[in-house]
Amino acid sequence: MAINVNTVYQTVLLILNKEQRGYMTPLEFNKTGQQTQLEIFETYFDSLNQQIRIPQTDTDYADRVVSLDEKISIFKEFGSATSISSSNVFNLPQQFSGSASVLGSVTVPAITGTTSSTNAAVTASINMTLGTPNTNIEVGMTVTGGGLPAGVTIATANVTGDVFTLSSTQTIPLNSALTYSSGVTYTIQTVTADQVTNGVVQVFGNGILLDETQYTISGTVITFNSQPTIGQTLIVNVYPKQFYKLGQTLYTAGALPTQELQRVDRGELYHLLSSNLTSPSTTYPIYTYEQNKLTIYPSTITSGLSVSYIRKPLPPVWNFTSGINAQYVYDEFTSFNFELHPAEQTELILKILLYAGVVIKDPQIIQVAAQQVAQENINQQR
Repeated sequence: MAINVNTVYQTVLLILNKEQRGYMTPLEFNKTGQQTQLEIFETYFDSLNQQIRIPQTDTDYADRVVSLDEKISIFKEFGSATSISSSNVFNLPQQFSGSASVLGSVTVPAITGTTSSTNAAVTASINMTLGTPNTNIEVGMTVTGGGLPAGVTIATANVTGDVFTLSSTQTIPLNSALTYSSGVTYTIQTVTADQVTNGVVQVFGNGILLDETQYTISGTVITFNSQPTIGQTLIVNVYPKQFYKLGQTLYTAGALPTQELQRVDRGELYHLLSSNLTSPSTTYPIYTYEQNKLTIYPSTITSGLSVSYIRKPLPPVWNFTSGINAQYVYDEFTSFNFELHPAEQTELILKILLYAGVVIKDPQIIQVAAQQVAQENINQQR
């Protein structure tokens, strides 16, 4: 659920060109798009604060609190806080810095070949033609065919380059034609497990964005529910999350029920710690939140902490390659869509046009776009 960055850019260019007002470069669009998305995102919380004080209708799709929460839910996250030097001071779920980029790419290789071993009882290597060997593949292949008894498979094999080593003793006829069922597990390169865990991951197969239900990711290992097509290019994009607002803080220890911690300021903390009656315990823990760190009381709590939080929307990117006439050609692989709810597309385009008027120094565009934005806001408030 996102707003296509190319759709927005082409719409902005269409309106500007129709009025013959000028042109907005991809760099200008990316900058103004990022600012506009952030402005819309930040209005959600003030709007939610206003709406929860107003009686809401029970009619489907008309409850404004529910609608706002649906828009905010795109950015809700949950993760583990990590203790600093085994103390009661915790870092928030780890963020990593960087910009949107392709961090992993692998081409699914061809998986048929013929044995060249002269050893019938196989515990040694068998040289195979596996297409282009690729070290990005974490192999979990299965061997079938080639004169093996019906129903017999040799699993859990290893590949180094194009050398296939069987881990089980089997009798295989000389120069047998074996078929290899490729594993569906791949290792994402040039990225750490923390970056994957604390980032937004997109997986493309031959340029098509795959649904999250088609694969699972653990650490830096991605496993597909079914075998990818041979020759298909898989691209993994990982984008950093940016912390925005802290939500619930939870403490879990062994078989004890999970406890929600109460947030206090420093003044309240001193009063609570000064009395045995109000002193925090593992049953009623508290915390302070200062300088993006959580300090937990009682101080014996040094693990088992998790938090819910809101992250910022990731910057939209309209990326491109150069065409034969040096024109901009949209590159879907390295671009990133707006993360806002689809209902925001009209306001998003209008506000970018407002910035476009500033960029190309056209007061008429600024005036028209500003009037439309103001009318949109009035309609929403009504």
